[in-house]
Amino acid sequence: MAKKTAKKRKRRSDEELIHDLQDKLREVKERQAAKEAMRSPSMKAAVRALAALDRALEVAAEQSDTAMRHSLADSRRPLADALEKRGFKAPKANLPRGRRPKDE
Repeated sequence: MAKKTAKKRKRRSDEELIHDLQDKLREVKERQAAKEAMRSPSMKAAVRALAALDRALEVAAEQSDTAMRHSLADSRRPLADALEKRGFKAPKANLPRGRRPKDE
């Protein structure tokens, strides 16, 4: 008969536990800062503008309007970067890939 060998469980050291808890604490503080920033009317408006740009990107993708998708993506990037600097995690968008179409 073959004997089953049990895998040994690796126990984390105290330093590893402390490091993980510090990471969790940092994440909670970041979320708290983002919530406080969202109380600002300008932040709320910027988040709504970002959501509107994302919806416009989806519609342009459905209609295969690549020129409009590239234009919308160009306006979305700086807004998303500014929001991320203030602690807001912008959702990932379906940005266009490939070359820009030539202007007609």
